[in-house]
Amino acid sequence: DEVEEDEEEGEEEDEEEGTSHGKSGGKKVPSKLPKDAKRKGGGFTKLCSLSPQLQKFVGVSELARTEVVKQLWAYIREHNLQDPTNKRKIICDTRLHELFNVKTIDMFQMNKALTKHIWPLSSEDAGSSKSGEKEKQRKKGREEDSAEARPKEKRQKSEKRPKSGGFLAPLHLSDALVNFFGTGESALARGDVVKRMWEYIKQNNLQDPADKRQIICDEKLKELFEVDSFNGFTVSKLLAPHFSKAEQ
Repeated sequence: DEVEEDEEEGEEEDEEEGTSHGKSGGKKVPSKLPKDAKRKGGGFTKLCSLSPQLQKFVGVSELARTEVVKQLWAYIREHNLQDPTNKRKIICDTRLHELFNVKTIDMFQMNKALTKHIWPLSSEDAGSSKSGEKEKQRKKGREEDSAEARPKEKRQKSEKRPKSGGFLAPLHLSDALVNFFGTGESALARGDVVKRMWEYIKQNNLQDPADKRQIICDEKLKELFEVDSFNGFTVSKLLAPHFSKAEQ
């Protein structure tokens, strides 16, 4: 019975500790790590900083995770802290209670609980943190530069683009409109034509004194628009037949 119990304990400990002296799927696991793996000191064999509670338990400030687990299981076996009815359940004595803050803990939960007590070495952690922050700052700077460049490019394109749309596009004028202005210009922007028309109306006092919106046509306007009077808001509509698109 004792042999079977020891084997059961050994298998459970191997699952938890990740050691190489147990069974895994019926195949033997090599007891030694490759030389390259040892040299690199990565993964669970890498030295880590320990929390104050774990330092008090193991007696050192730095230790590999695998060594922490080994010492923990050695302590559990030495003090018979496995529940006799369920070997996976660990009964916490005073020292384990200080570490895990529970009365009992499952062997699989114990590994998870150890995570908050095992940290990367501060120097390496600080180095990686600083490099990460620098990379974030560089990335942020690139994004800001890109964001600033886009509006500038848009502004430059809009400044270079000729403003030839709408009222600013030059249009051919009808012979009647060319004769009306008497400047000899055969093409003008719609906005310029409307502006000159209102200048003519004001210079010749053609607005109705009783209603400034109403325009009373003189002989020249009657000849151009073929009406006796019109509302000032319709001047653009009256001018429309006298425009045609200028050749590109």
